[in-house]
Amino acid sequence: MTESTLYEKADFSEIGSSDEFYDCRFVSCDFSDRTIRKTAFEKCVFDKCNFAMTVFACGLRDAAFTDCKMIGADLSAIDRFSNALSFNRCNLDYASFANIKLRGLAFRNCRMHDTSFESAGIPDSTFAGCDMERASFAGADLERADLSAAFNFAIDPRECRLKKTVFSRYGLEGLVSHLNIVIKDA
Repeated sequence: MTESTLYEKADFSEIGSSDEFYDCRFVSCDFSDRTIRKTAFEKCVFDKCNFAMTVFACGLRDAAFTDCKMIGADLSAIDRFSNALSFNRCNLDYASFANIKLRGLAFRNCRMHDTSFESAGIPDSTFAGCDMERASFAGADLERADLSAAFNFAIDPRECRLKKTVFSRYGLEGLVSHLNIVIKDA
Protein backbone atom coordinates (compact mmCIF):
# COMPACT_ATOMS: atom_id res chain seq x y z
CA MET A 1 0.00 0.00 0.00
CA THR A 2 1.18 3.48 -0.91
CA GLU A 3 0.15 6.22 1.53
CA SER A 4 0.24 10.03 1.50
CA THR A 5 2.32 10.33 -1.66
CA LEU A 6 2.32 13.07 -4.28
CA TYR A 7 2.62 12.01 -7.93
CA GLU A 8 3.27 14.74 -10.51
CA LYS A 9 3.31 14.24 -14.28
CA ALA A 10 3.63 10.48 -13.84
CA ASP A 11 2.66 7.99 -16.55
CA PHE A 12 0.72 5.12 -15.01
CA SER A 13 1.11 2.65 -17.86
CA GLU A 14 2.60 0.17 -15.40
CA ILE A 15 0.19 0.23 -12.48
CA GLY A 16 0.61 -3.02 -10.59
CA SER A 17 -2.19 -5.56 -10.65
CA SER A 18 -3.03 -5.15 -6.97
CA ASP A 19 -1.82 -1.69 -5.96
CA GLU A 20 -3.54 0.27 -3.20
CA PHE A 21 -3.27 4.04 -2.87
CA TYR A 22 -4.43 5.80 0.32
CA ASP A 23 -4.56 9.58 0.77
CA CYS A 24 -2.46 10.18 -2.36
CA ARG A 25 -2.52 13.15 -4.69
CA PHE A 26 -2.08 12.82 -8.45
CA VAL A 27 -1.29 16.02 -10.41
CA SER A 28 -1.13 16.11 -14.23
CA CYS A 29 -0.71 12.33 -14.41
CA ASP A 30 -1.53 10.23 -17.47
CA PHE A 31 -3.88 7.27 -17.01
CA SER A 32 -5.25 7.43 -20.57
CA ASP A 33 -6.05 4.46 -22.80
CA ARG A 34 -5.68 1.80 -20.11
CA THR A 35 -7.71 -0.47 -17.95
CA ILE A 36 -7.12 -0.04 -14.22
CA ARG A 37 -7.85 -3.40 -12.55
CA LYS A 38 -7.52 -4.73 -9.02
CA THR A 39 -6.36 -1.35 -7.78
CA ALA A 40 -7.90 0.69 -4.98
CA PHE A 41 -7.80 4.46 -4.60
CA GLU A 42 -9.04 5.64 -1.19
CA LYS A 43 -9.17 9.30 -0.11
CA CYS A 44 -7.23 10.20 -3.26
CA VAL A 45 -7.30 13.46 -5.20
CA PHE A 46 -6.75 13.68 -8.96
CA ASP A 47 -5.94 17.17 -10.35
CA LYS A 48 -5.59 17.86 -14.08
CA CYS A 49 -5.11 14.16 -14.88
CA ASN A 50 -5.78 12.52 -18.24
CA PHE A 51 -8.24 9.62 -18.04
CA ALA A 52 -9.31 9.72 -21.71
CA MET A 53 -10.58 6.28 -22.78
CA THR A 54 -9.65 4.77 -19.40
CA VAL A 55 -11.61 1.78 -18.11
CA PHE A 56 -12.04 1.80 -14.35
CA ALA A 57 -12.34 -1.79 -13.09
CA CYS A 58 -11.09 -0.83 -9.64
CA GLY A 59 -12.16 0.61 -6.32
CA LEU A 60 -12.70 4.34 -5.85
CA ARG A 61 -13.52 5.39 -2.30
CA ASP A 62 -13.79 9.03 -1.33
CA ALA A 63 -12.03 10.10 -4.53
CA ALA A 64 -12.08 13.61 -6.00
CA PHE A 65 -11.42 14.45 -9.65
CA THR A 66 -10.76 18.12 -10.49
CA ASP A 67 -10.06 19.59 -13.95
CA CYS A 68 -9.55 16.08 -15.36
CA LYS A 69 -9.90 15.01 -18.98
CA MET A 70 -12.20 11.97 -18.85
CA ILE A 71 -13.45 11.83 -22.44
CA GLY A 72 -14.70 8.31 -23.17
CA ALA A 73 -13.83 7.06 -19.67
CA ASP A 74 -15.75 3.94 -18.65
CA LEU A 75 -16.69 3.84 -14.98
CA SER A 76 -19.35 1.17 -15.43
CA ALA A 77 -17.09 -1.53 -13.98
CA ILE A 78 -15.92 0.19 -10.77
CA ASP A 79 -16.24 -2.12 -7.81
CA ARG A 80 -19.49 -2.21 -5.87
CA PHE A 81 -17.87 -0.84 -2.70
CA SER A 82 -16.89 2.43 -4.38
CA ASN A 83 -18.41 5.56 -2.82
CA ALA A 84 -18.19 9.34 -2.24
CA LEU A 85 -16.99 10.32 -5.72
CA SER A 86 -16.82 13.95 -6.79
CA PHE A 87 -16.08 15.43 -10.20
CA ASN A 88 -15.27 19.16 -10.45
CA ARG A 89 -14.79 20.97 -13.78
CA CYS A 90 -14.08 17.67 -15.57
CA ASN A 91 -14.70 16.92 -19.24
CA LEU A 92 -16.79 13.74 -19.14
CA ASP A 93 -17.94 13.76 -22.77
CA TYR A 94 -18.79 10.22 -23.96
CA ALA A 95 -18.07 8.79 -20.49
CA SER A 96 -20.08 5.82 -19.24
CA PHE A 97 -21.63 5.40 -15.82
CA ALA A 98 -24.02 2.78 -17.21
CA ASN A 99 -25.33 0.21 -14.73
CA ILE A 100 -23.38 1.55 -11.75
CA LYS A 101 -25.01 1.56 -8.33
CA LEU A 102 -23.59 4.53 -6.39
CA ARG A 103 -25.43 6.87 -4.09
CA GLY A 104 -24.52 10.54 -3.83
CA LEU A 105 -22.22 11.26 -6.77
CA ALA A 106 -21.27 14.94 -6.96
CA PHE A 107 -20.75 16.62 -10.33
CA ARG A 108 -19.92 20.33 -10.36
CA ASN A 109 -19.40 22.44 -13.48
CA CYS A 110 -18.66 19.44 -15.68
CA ARG A 111 -19.13 19.05 -19.40
CA MET A 112 -21.06 15.82 -19.95
CA HIS A 113 -22.05 15.67 -23.63
CA ASP A 114 -23.22 12.20 -24.71
CA THR A 115 -22.48 10.76 -21.25
CA SER A 116 -24.31 7.52 -20.44
CA PHE A 117 -26.16 6.96 -17.19
CA GLU A 118 -28.29 4.19 -18.68
CA SER A 119 -29.69 1.84 -16.03
CA ALA A 120 -27.54 3.53 -13.39
CA GLY A 121 -28.67 3.63 -9.77
CA ILE A 122 -27.44 7.07 -8.69
CA PRO A 123 -29.92 8.38 -6.13
CA ASP A 124 -29.02 11.46 -4.05
CA SER A 125 -26.55 12.66 -6.70
CA THR A 126 -25.91 16.31 -7.56
CA PHE A 127 -25.36 17.82 -11.00
CA ALA A 128 -24.52 21.50 -10.34
CA GLY A 129 -23.67 23.69 -13.32
CA CYS A 130 -23.26 20.67 -15.62
CA ASP A 131 -23.78 20.82 -19.38
CA MET A 132 -25.52 17.51 -20.13
CA GLU A 133 -26.28 17.79 -23.84
CA ARG A 134 -27.40 14.42 -25.26
CA ALA A 135 -26.64 12.61 -21.97
CA SER A 136 -28.62 9.38 -21.72
CA PHE A 137 -30.62 8.44 -18.62
CA ALA A 138 -32.79 5.56 -19.90
CA GLY A 139 -33.64 3.27 -17.00
CA ALA A 140 -31.73 5.38 -14.44
CA ASP A 141 -32.69 5.77 -10.78
CA LEU A 142 -32.42 9.50 -10.08
CA GLU A 143 -34.43 9.49 -6.87
CA ARG A 144 -33.69 12.60 -4.79
CA ALA A 145 -31.02 13.69 -7.31
CA ASP A 146 -30.54 17.43 -7.75
CA LEU A 147 -30.53 18.64 -11.35
CA SER A 148 -31.75 22.14 -10.48
CA ALA A 149 -28.54 23.77 -11.73
CA ALA A 150 -27.88 21.38 -14.65
CA PHE A 151 -28.66 22.40 -18.22
CA ASN A 152 -29.11 21.00 -21.74
CA PHE A 153 -30.41 17.68 -20.44
CA ALA A 154 -33.34 15.68 -21.82
CA ILE A 155 -34.85 13.07 -19.52
CA ASP A 156 -37.92 11.04 -20.40
CA PRO A 157 -39.79 10.66 -17.08
CA ARG A 158 -41.41 7.46 -18.37
CA GLU A 159 -37.99 5.79 -18.52
CA CYS A 160 -36.47 6.88 -15.20
CA ARG A 161 -37.16 6.82 -11.50
CA LEU A 162 -37.58 10.48 -10.55
CA LYS A 163 -39.18 10.37 -7.11
CA LYS A 164 -38.35 13.62 -5.27
CA THR A 165 -35.80 14.58 -7.95
CA VAL A 166 -35.10 18.32 -7.90
CA PHE A 167 -35.38 20.42 -11.08
CA SER A 168 -35.45 24.17 -11.58
CA ARG A 169 -38.42 25.78 -13.29
CA TYR A 170 -36.14 26.41 -16.28
CA GLY A 171 -35.02 22.78 -16.41
CA LEU A 172 -38.54 21.46 -16.84
CA GLU A 173 -38.14 21.85 -20.58
CA GLY A 174 -35.67 18.93 -20.43
CA LEU A 175 -38.44 16.70 -19.06
CA VAL A 176 -40.86 17.32 -21.92
CA SER A 177 -38.49 17.49 -24.88
CA HIS A 178 -39.50 13.95 -25.89
CA LEU A 179 -43.03 15.27 -26.54
CA ASN A 180 -41.85 17.43 -29.45
CA ILE A 181 -43.74 20.47 -28.18
CA VAL A 182 -42.83 24.14 -28.35
CA ILE A 183 -42.42 26.09 -25.12
CA LYS A 184 -42.61 29.87 -25.31
CA ASP A 185 -42.12 32.52 -22.67
CA ALA A 186 -45.27 34.60 -22.23
